[in-house]
Amino acid sequence: MFNLKARGQNLDTQEIEHTIKKFSNLIDKNKEKLAYSDFKEGVNKGLDIAKYNFGDHIEKFDLFSSKENQTTKIQNLQNEYNLLIDTLKIGKPGCSADCLEGIYEGLEKSKILFGEFIKEFV
Repeated sequence: MFNLKARGQNLDTQEIEHTIKKFSNLIDKNKEKLAYSDFKEGVNKGLDIAKYNFGDHIEKFDLFSSKENQTTKIQNLQNEYNLLIDTLKIGKPGCSADCLEGIYEGLEKSKILFGEFIKEFV
């Protein structure tokens, strides 16, 4: 399924799939269980957008290298993730203003979750 090479490294397919699954599970655990408003539905959509974009762009992250010290690596990975999320183009997805605001809130929430994920990962 994956044939990725990240920053000169051959990545093991199982490592990649496991990493994507682990991040996806974290995102799913943090979704609004009872999304009874447009805003909360938007938050869930934003989290999904972040989850799928991480999986689609995992080759941009230097996750499997141990060349840097841990603090530097965590900060660099967080910066790369934030840049990925901040540069997403979110068009008006045919939802209410509350839903759209929720999408942006979900994207911001994903940055915090990625920080938690990467600290545990590294």
